Amino acid sequence: MFTSSHSLSKVHTNEIKFIQERISGVEKHFGHMCSALGAYTRKTAKLRDKGDELSKTFMAYGEVEHLNKSLRSALCETADTLAAIQDYRNVEVERLESRVVGEIALYGGICKTAREELKQSFSTRQQEISHRQNLEKTKSRYPQNRQQIVIAETKLQKANVEARRACENIEEKMDLFEQRKVADLKRVLKEFVQTELAFHAKALELYTKAYTHIANIEEEEDLEEFRNALKGNAAARAEVVGAGQGSSLSPVITSSREKKQSHKKRDMKKSLEKLQVEDYEEINESSSSEAG
Repeated sequence: MFTSSHSLSKVHTNEIKFIQERISGVEKHFGHMCSALGAYTRKTAKLRDKGDELSKTFMAYGEVEHLNKSLRSALCETADTLAAIQDYRNVEVERLESRVVGEIALYGGICKTAREELKQSFSTRQQEISHRQNLEKTKSRYPQNRQQIVIAETKLQKANVEARRACENIEEKMDLFEQRKVADLKRVLKEFVQTELAFHAKALELYTKAYTHIANIEEEEDLEEFRNALKGNAAARAEVVGAGQGSSLSPVITSSREKKQSHKKRDMKKSLEKLQVEDYEEINESSSSEAG
């Protein structure tokens, strides 16, 4: 009977060691996954915020661009599309936090509970060992005292039953632990992949829409709008200058002195324009030679 009890104790010890290794492995790797997924989620949240900033910059330019109409339209539409993508990215972040990172994080507590249950089982086994040692000492010291030996044997039998029950109990709990671990990890991984797949599928759809808007930019039409505006402004400036220099007298009777001053002003203007062009060409040539 005592040989079988000793064998049971050895089996129980080996099981506890094996279970302890399994719990430690889950605790370690789930902890690493939780940290990595948490970092991934935080990076995704930062990307969402940067996407919002980018959308705002596109919209800010589009709202003030009045000449290039097709460019304005593309900027505003792209800004709206980017904003919509960030809305979907926000949903992605929330789902990752609650359904992925949150679920993995639960295993800190689950492993702690499993470790405590294993500790209780180990304590029961230690009690069994203690009672066995006590029985051996009683037999050695009081070989003729049958009453004490019977009491020690009874205590050992009770401890043996409790140890067996504890062994079966921990086996059942660890079976449930493993079962839950696999099921939870499968669900979490599926949730992670489905969340990413849903976001990227929607993002691809929206980015395609944005690409279409950008492709519809009419460069020639926008340039023509700019040229027309430039000519209109030049004509308007010319009218203002003419009105300021005009007189109530007929241009035919303008004094020769005024004509000379006018020619002088035009010549100075041409000289300044020539100087500006030459300066620009000189700077440009200098930059080109340095680059070469």
